[in-house]
Amino acid sequence: MTQPDEWKSPYDPPRGETPDQQRPAPPQPYQPGSAEQQPYQQPYQQPYQQPYQQPYQQVGPQGPYQPQPAPYGAPYGYTAPAEKNALGVWSLVLGILSVVMLFSCLVGFLAAIPALITGYMSRKANKEGLADNPGLALGGIITGWVTIGLTVLGGIGIGILFSIPEFREGFFNGSSSYSDYSDYSDY
Repeated sequence: MTQPDEWKSPYDPPRGETPDQQRPAPPQPYQPGSAEQQPYQQPYQQPYQQPYQQPYQQVGPQGPYQPQPAPYGAPYGYTAPAEKNALGVWSLVLGILSVVMLFSCLVGFLAAIPALITGYMSRKANKEGLADNPGLALGGIITGWVTIGLTVLGGIGIGILFSIPEFREGFFNGSSSYSDYSDYSDY
């Protein structure tokens, strides 16, 4: 099959050259101090370089804080959630639970104390840049202190009631027991 003159196969050697003439010269080995240093000739003999370090790093309790990469498909500028956001959530949940426990079984302080601890830990993590939910932590702290305050006020109120002799005698004597109403059994 003959080919037209204007079309040339990419596999054919150029005209007037033999296949031996078109080969480039092999690269020369790297010579330190030579004037012509080409980086593509010896890529593996470059001196060791320190990895890039950010100009500032936030240091947390476990060492330097490294931000997480954005999840796949996240919009531009989105970063992964902070590491200690669970503390703020726990603080708010325990604070709400302490209020419920206070009004249902009068032991709300059992959940209020952990709510305060996790709330303050979350606020500290927020100041260090490890969390980004200071509102939840603040809600847990507020509900925890409200529960503790109401518990203290309730304790003071009960103490005042028991300091009144008539209340104390009526409480311990059982004046409203069934035996007091035995007189009315004749009807």
